Amino acid sequence: MKKARISLDGIWEFQYLGSSAPSLAGKRNILVPSPWQAQFPDLSMRGGVAVYRRSVELPNEWAGARVFLHFGAVFHIAHVFVNGALIGSHVGGFLPFHFDITDNLSSGRADIEVRVESPTDDPAEFPHTPFAEMPFGKQSWYGPLSGIWQSVFIECNVADRVTCLRVGSDLDSGDVSAQLRFERALCCRTDAVLEVVGPDGETVATTRTELALGAEHATIRAHVMSPSPWSPDAPNLYRLRLRMIRNGEVLDEKEASFGFRKIETRGGKLWLNGKPFYLRAALDQDYYPDTICTPPSLEFIEDRFRKAKELGLNALRCHIKAPDPRYYEAADRLGLLIWAELPNGGYSTERSRERKETTLKGIIDRDGNHPSIFCWTLINENWGVDLVHDAKHRAWLRRLYLWLKAYDPTRLVVDNSPLAPSFHVQSDLADYHFYAAIPDSRHDWDRFVDALANRGDWLFSPEGDAVTTGEEPLLCSEFGNWGLPDPEKLNDGDGREPWWFETGHDWGEGVMYPHGVLNRFHDWSLDRVFGGFASFIEATQWQQYRALKYQIEAMRRRPEIAGYVITELTDCHWESNGLLDMRSNTRAFHDVFHSVNADTVIVPNLERAAFWSGETLRLPLRIAHGGGEALEGLTLEILSDWPQTIAIARIDAASVRDLGDIAIPLPEVDKPAMRRVSFHLRAGGKVIARNDIDFALHPARKEAPNAALWSPDPEVRVRLQGLGYRLATGMSDADVVVALTSTAELAAHVRGGGRALLLPDEEGTLTPFFPHWQNVRVVARDGTLWRGDWASSFAWLRRRGVFRGLPGGPLIDQTFDRVLPTHVISGCNLLDFHARVHAALAVGWIHKPVGLTVERNYGEGQIVISTFRVLRDAPGADPTAATLFDALVAIALNHAAAPSVQPAKLESA
Repeated sequence: MKKARISLDGIWEFQYLGSSAPSLAGKRNILVPSPWQAQFPDLSMRGGVAVYRRSVELPNEWAGARVFLHFGAVFHIAHVFVNGALIGSHVGGFLPFHFDITDNLSSGRADIEVRVESPTDDPAEFPHTPFAEMPFGKQSWYGPLSGIWQSVFIECNVADRVTCLRVGSDLDSGDVSAQLRFERALCCRTDAVLEVVGPDGETVATTRTELALGAEHATIRAHVMSPSPWSPDAPNLYRLRLRMIRNGEVLDEKEASFGFRKIETRGGKLWLNGKPFYLRAALDQDYYPDTICTPPSLEFIEDRFRKAKELGLNALRCHIKAPDPRYYEAADRLGLLIWAELPNGGYSTERSRERKETTLKGIIDRDGNHPSIFCWTLINENWGVDLVHDAKHRAWLRRLYLWLKAYDPTRLVVDNSPLAPSFHVQSDLADYHFYAAIPDSRHDWDRFVDALANRGDWLFSPEGDAVTTGEEPLLCSEFGNWGLPDPEKLNDGDGREPWWFETGHDWGEGVMYPHGVLNRFHDWSLDRVFGGFASFIEATQWQQYRALKYQIEAMRRRPEIAGYVITELTDCHWESNGLLDMRSNTRAFHDVFHSVNADTVIVPNLERAAFWSGETLRLPLRIAHGGGEALEGLTLEILSDWPQTIAIARIDAASVRDLGDIAIPLPEVDKPAMRRVSFHLRAGGKVIARNDIDFALHPARKEAPNAALWSPDPEVRVRLQGLGYRLATGMSDADVVVALTSTAELAAHVRGGGRALLLPDEEGTLTPFFPHWQNVRVVARDGTLWRGDWASSFAWLRRRGVFRGLPGGPLIDQTFDRVLPTHVISGCNLLDFHARVHAALAVGWIHKPVGLTVERNYGEGQIVISTFRVLRDAPGADPTAATLFDALVAIALNHAAAPSVQPAKLESA
């Protein structure tokens, strides 16, 4: 009979036995496929041992055929029983496996039992398979994954059926090869008929080959004339149909899709199908809101991928896992390149290395036909190995790189995708990971980009064992900033928050913990700053956009850099740096992001983002063009108060055209506001690229307030005069004392009724201005989570009262670039945040709030403490610094803001 299949997806009986058996656990139903953590709240963070059971009646017409039981993947170890007999075991959670169960059937019935072991890292419980020696991927970050997570089916077929079909294709020649492996040696001569069907559904090649008795594998070749290449812009897919014919009867059939796709590196650039190509990718954890690692449907994957393309992405880096096969099928059809990766383990032993190698070969055999896959990564960030200190690990990695290049020569290979202090040993790409908060750490980002473009000596092993050509394409393969999702959009159909909101507490001093974020928003009086929670959420997303825009533009200015990978496509549980949320809802910037994440990008370089009216904005400007054809007949339109048009000569692919500095006169204004200059690049009248810059424009500074200021620091006194303030003769006759350090003399002055502005730039206590038990201190951000380089920090300033002269906000943006604090004020409590904290910062899901500007009554006087660096530049050089300083002085003078809520009036009943 012909091959037939019965799906066993659906409801199975399930019994959780704990981390070691036996146990008297109760039985319940479970949906297959899906990990048990996604289905049972009591098991959401538990591995261990469980048993699955399912019975199936086989059709009568299957009698006499061989019957095979297939599993797509099971985390992590499966012992399979049929009708009470053990038929086999499989180790490894990412690969398919099958067993011939024919001889164990009883009257056409199969009672199937699968004992699943999902190891803990306790060798007493799992001495041969501790968790750290298994390839596990991101399970150490987002929680364990256990059980049958991919589809299960039973198939009847011939004994010597085809089990593996690897398709090779050559774009230059049109040659196609099909490498076959059989379940067992062919029992007699067999004809293999190969048919290739083109993207339009027409047959483009056919060949017939006779295979000899006893063959265990075979290679069949065909030729396609003038093949259509596969690319993200034109994902042309071919179908290969194989029929195994014996005595005129088709005994087995197999199909595979493939494409003619050629990826290579030349002179530090990526080339796709013979043309320069610029990589615009995002990291993809491939996690799902309700089913974790099992896609809820093909449509869900397709929706994500369409949104990825709307964002301007042409590739995804599927992070340290082998995804459900539907993932690659969707990428093939919709046109997304995939950078695939080997799942990591916890540490390197002979046993764990062998499992990695087995998993790698199995991944290539399963997924190698997909044209979307263009690159393999073997190790991520030194995880599971010690490349920095162990020469044996470096030697093993190089051997694995060379093996993979031989086994799959059609793709690029990255040995280790590094984060400091790790590096490459031998790699086709010179990629690196770097995280920096923007705008706070923008200068660190700029230094990294420059060093990467100049092939920093940290890219490859410094131990003398690196193999490098010096022309590997340079990429930043991880960078990103956070923007928080709207929690209500993450709730399930019953309105309950997702279970993973209760995770993340064990990371980064708890700043990753989502649960209670709305309570924290109100507890810390952020509603008094942002108005509503939705406004705050949207503001964080626009901050994320501005950060990514800055980072991408910095890379696009450097023609040496061949691409980048944004962290990441979607949020993943507590990690909120996605371009989409966990349910694939879009961010506020979804419809504009493609302007900066495009093949051709207008790249302005705004060195500062705050100006006085009447100034001339001088702006270095470049045009970056990635792949495809050269651009000709270009004009650049600059849309501002004084529009300009610039004619631009030809721009070749994979190049950056430096247009030099352009001058934009800024108008005279009588009140501060955010302004925008827009750029449109036209070719043949059509806009092919656009970009904007936003900046603060301040009216000419008025005379300083009629107040006498004094400082114990002579340099500060000079700056005060430069800002137009009248100097007092000393502390005693000053309206406001401006100090850089807290001293007993300053405390006595304030306690006696004086007013002061403290601008500390060193760590220290703020007692006695705050009570000793509150332990309020000035703390440096460096070396703390307040720096925000991974889990982003969100800093804000109340834009009301004296602070209304600072446009934008409430979140602090690039217009504050010159005054961004290097220190914070820790220890402020909930009452302080009601009204006395004028500027503050929190990390991640609104954790660890600290002050940046705090007002405090002390004794008979008042002090304002601010860590904004308002005296950093020459007096008046930075409008933000000058305006902010004036506002701080006004508060110290008690020129307070009008209350945002008027007191209630008592009226007679």
